[in-house]
Formats: sequence, structure tokens, C-alpha cells
Amino acid sequence: MRVTLAAIGRIGAMAILGLQAFGFASAAPLDADIQKTVQDATFEVVIPKPTKESITYDKPWQDLLPYQIRSDKYVSIGTAFSIGSGRYVSAMHVLFAVFGDARGEPMLRDAAGKVYPIAKIVKGSAEKDFVVFTLAQAPDHSAALAVDEAPELNETVYAVGNALGEGVVVREGNYTSDTPEDENGRWKWMRFSAPISGGNSGGPLVDSKGHVIGVVRAKRTTENTLNFAVPISLVTKAADNVISTDSRAVTGFFVFDKTKTAQFKSEIAGPKSFAEFSTAYMKAADAFNAAQLHALFADNAAEIFPHGGGSARLMRSPYERSAPAVIMQNSNGNWAFAQLQYTRLDLGHDGWQDSTNFKGVGIFHRHKPDNIDQAKWYADAQLAKDAVFASSPASIHLNGDTAKIVSIGKPDEDEPFTDVWGRVWRIRTWHVTSWAASETQVEFSLPVPDGTVGFEGRIFAIGHDNQLARLKLLTGFIAVSYDGKLSQWSGFLAQAALLPRQLNASVLKVDYGRRFAFDDHRLAFAYGPELQKIEADSRLRVDFGFMPGADGTVLDIGGVVAYSNDDKSEAAVFRHAAPTDDAGEEAKKDWNKRLHREHPYDAVALNANGRQQISTILGTPEAQPTAEALYTFRYAAEGGTAQEAMKAKLDLLTGQAKVSEH
Repeated sequence: MRVTLAAIGRIGAMAILGLQAFGFASAAPLDADIQKTVQDATFEVVIPKPTKESITYDKPWQDLLPYQIRSDKYVSIGTAFSIGSGRYVSAMHVLFAVFGDARGEPMLRDAAGKVYPIAKIVKGSAEKDFVVFTLAQAPDHSAALAVDEAPELNETVYAVGNALGEGVVVREGNYTSDTPEDENGRWKWMRFSAPISGGNSGGPLVDSKGHVIGVVRAKRTTENTLNFAVPISLVTKAADNVISTDSRAVTGFFVFDKTKTAQFKSEIAGPKSFAEFSTAYMKAADAFNAAQLHALFADNAAEIFPHGGGSARLMRSPYERSAPAVIMQNSNGNWAFAQLQYTRLDLGHDGWQDSTNFKGVGIFHRHKPDNIDQAKWYADAQLAKDAVFASSPASIHLNGDTAKIVSIGKPDEDEPFTDVWGRVWRIRTWHVTSWAASETQVEFSLPVPDGTVGFEGRIFAIGHDNQLARLKLLTGFIAVSYDGKLSQWSGFLAQAALLPRQLNASVLKVDYGRRFAFDDHRLAFAYGPELQKIEADSRLRVDFGFMPGADGTVLDIGGVVAYSNDDKSEAAVFRHAAPTDDAGEEAKKDWNKRLHREHPYDAVALNANGRQQISTILGTPEAQPTAEALYTFRYAAEGGTAQEAMKAKLDLLTGQAKVSEH
């Protein structure tokens, strides 16, 4: 189904739209006896409301709804109808929409309000969008629609269904044309002009005799007078005890444009209960999607970062920004850091959240409020989430009033996950159930000294495992520095289970007022207060970069930036790799300047953006004529600082430095 069509099952804001008495609109001029038959043969498809929602609001929002809606025990999601012999028909996507739904299984509800559980799925087709099933109990007022497999073009037709979840209505139009299905024209959809709305899905399209000629399935999003139905002949001629899928599926990934196309084929033997059918279908979908995702990455392995165009440039220098970036291919096919545009949400007490939407995934950087304990912030997912809800506009609007979301509670799952680069994330999952929906919210949270960075989104029941696998892969394409006050670093390093493999408590040593020392396996340096004040609220940012390792590319520390709030000075050390042969001329020119300690790497101060800055490369040119990496030491201070003073500070920064990489 193309994006120009919209399936019209009524899932989502049912509590807002409301459910009205089951009855008929008076606009359709059907014969009274025919109308009675159609009425008795047409049902709402409903699911139970949860006895308790997992979402907490600042007020009982259900009280804002009319009595009939809030007292209804069910939520309407679509339409179904009887074709006799104990068989009922609906659109397959109506059932798909409630796979894995915590609220319960779909049932039929008649005009008197009585509900009937589904017994067995007899047959169906995902690609042709129909399903035939039986009920556990025959309805009290049983009727069935006769079938006309050969309707005439341009005849008057009536779309019957539970429009907008407000009761069954009949709307008149014409059967206007047939159109081939999009994939390869294996069959034709019916097009008709009778208006339809959300909730009509699965309802009968009948002629003036009350004979069903099609199953309502979708509307064109740009208008509501050219809608689509499944010809009833596709339903009646389909083999019993076969529930099939045969659809083209295109698999892609967030950060590059390459795709993998294949046919998803599956046959599930019927009859099956709804639970058996949904379990079997989701298992088949997960297996297919997993194979496709694996094949997509395998087919393009030579072009996926850290391989492919632009990768070498990214590996020359560390990423130098605490706000998360995404490593993705640009329009030229080169890998680059995509700098995202964030919107800031004030959390109070010097806390904030920067967030943005990236291809349906919400990426965030949460700076912990000062009034929340650091260890609790890392450990208690609800605490951080509630802090965001307290400041966010997340709410529902009903009858001129607003109910604000306060909490979605504790996550149902909270597990550690180590990404391909050795960083330790938390995967938090909430199974959110409300009157309006049952969905899974997942958050990938990466602890950093000043709070957390990460991303969040929804996971659907169909393809659940594949969606989770895709998000796990996305962690390998997130670039971020570790930033925070020295006091926050102390609290962060105390949480051994949260630390990436590149960081541990021995890497950083801070003795307030006396000494700052950094020592990993590549770089060591230290200084005292003569260079820069060392206080609890001084800031430290550790930048990470991609570089060669024993078994390929690794992510390791590539930059250390210390900043004093008191004198507004900055002491920094950065690793830069030698450019590859295919690097640009600017990269090669800059490397030669570093290699030969030419300006601005000659320990001569310069003015940059109103501040004084001085840089040098550790060692002498003669000692590293063919270096693979060079370390730039830089000191910055307020404008007007004399050269002698700047050089003295730089000497303090390099005085105890040692590089163990050549």
C-alpha cells in the first residue's frame, strides 16, 4: 500500500472521538427491509478497555468525556460483517493493529451491545487485506449478507461501517472503477466514491440490493471521494485454512540510503485462534526482517562506516561536541557527523533536555537538574522520565480542557547494552496501556557525567525484534563527548557498571585545588593550580575519536578539554591522525603544519574569537618524521593576555605530558 493511501482502522484516539449508540444514519435510501438485514449483519470490532491505565495524568481525564463514552467497557477499532455459514469478514489490517495488544483480543459487538469473541481464523490474506473468521457463539440476531461477485461499474453503492468509532452508518456513492494493486497488478482493487472515515475498515460495500460486493479497506489521503475496497470475489475464492502473506518489503536503515528488497512470503495453516495466528505471523515477520537487515549490512559492508567515502576524514580528529550527532552518509555518499538542530526544554534547577526528531527517533541530551541525586538519576528511569514530563507539554485536550501526562511509571524492562564501540547503554522499555492505545515505548540511555544522552521511540508488535535490533545498531552511529563538572565526573566514575571500556576510575585523578591528572594508554599529562584552578565546578569534556586498533577500528579517547569557570581559561589536548592518501589538500596542509610545528602550532599566541590561544605539538619534528598521530596541546585565556604569560601556561600543560603512541 502506497503512502497515498490511508488504512482506516480506528486505532488511537478513540476515547477522544467517542463512541455513540450503534445505529444508522438516515441519509442512505436503502429499502427498510434491506437496511434491517444490513444492520443485523454488520458489527463493530472492539477490544476491552484496560481496567487501569499505565499513564498517570494530573487529573482524571476520563471525567471530561460524556458519560456514555467513559462508561463503555470497550474501544471500537473497526467493522466486520457476516456472510453466512457462521463466517465473518473484516480487513486484515484491523486485526494486525491489535497484535500484541495488552488490552485483550478483538471481538465483535452487535447493535444491542453484546460482544462475541473470535473463535478461529479460517482464512485470510495480508496483501489482499481480508480475513475470515468464526465466533465462539452465534449472535442473538443473526443475519448474513448475500454476495455479488460481479458488480457493475457506476452502480450505486453504500459504504457501511463504524465511522469514527461513533456507530455504524451508511453512506452513498458509486462504484467508479478498478485499479491494479501497486506491486505488480496481480489483482484489482475496487474504487468507489461513497465517503468513509476511520473505523470503516472491514465494513461491507453493498449494492442497492444489500449484496456485499467488497470489503472497505482504505481511503486516499488527499480526498474522501475515491476510496478503495477488496473485491468480495477475492474473499470467497480464497482457499480455506490458509492465511497468507506475499508482499514486497523494502528494508533500509537510518543512516544510509541503500535498501534491500525481497518478497515476504508466509503461509499459516488454519484454522487458528487469534492468539495462535498473531504469534505465528509475528514470528514469521521477525525471522524475515532479521534476515533482510543482516543481508542489507552484509551486502554493503565495504561501504558502511568505518568504511566507505568520508570515513578516513572522520577518523582524523575526535568529535568535539557534547550534544549528540549522528554518523550518516551525506548527499555525496560520504560519511559525516550530522549536526542536529535541538530544541531545549527547561527542567528547572539548572537541568534541561535538548531533543530533536531524527527519522522517527527522538534523540536527546538530558542535563541532570541539580536537585536530583546523580546516582539515582542513572539508576531510576522513572525519575528522569518524570522530570521531563513535569516540564513538557505532553497532554490530551478534551472539551476545552487539558489533562497533562505526569508519568508512565517504571519501565517494564531495564537492561544494560554494550554497543559495538564499548559504550554502556541502558535499554528501558515501557508497555504503555491506555483507553486509546497499547504500545511499547523504548529508550536507549547512555550515562554521561552531566546526565544522559540517547534516543527513544515506539516499537510495534509486528516486527518487534527487528525494530529493537535496528535501534541497537543505531547506537554505533551516535557520536557524543562525555562532559560535566569535575564533581559530576567523580560521581560518574564511581558508577563502575556505567563506564565505557575506555574510561575507568584510574584514567582521571582530581585533587581539588592541587592537581589534575589524566592517564590512559595513549596519553598522560598533569598540572596544578598554577595553570588553571581545579575546583568542583570546573568543567571537563572528554572527546572520543575513531582510530586503528588491533582488530580494526576502535573508538578511543581523542581529546581532553578542561575549563575553569573562575578565570575562563581552557586547557586542551587533541589527537590528530595522519591524513590518508585520498585526503583533501587542506587536510594534508594542516598535517604538515602540525608535523613541522608551523604557525599556529608554533607556541605563538594568536587572537581567536576575542580570546588568546596558543598551541604546540608535543615533541620535536626530528623525533617524529613519520608520525601516525600527533597530539596538539592548547591553552586559551581572555583576550589581551601577553605572549610570555600564554607560553608559560602552555609549558605548564606540556611539562608533565607523555605520549605513548608513534
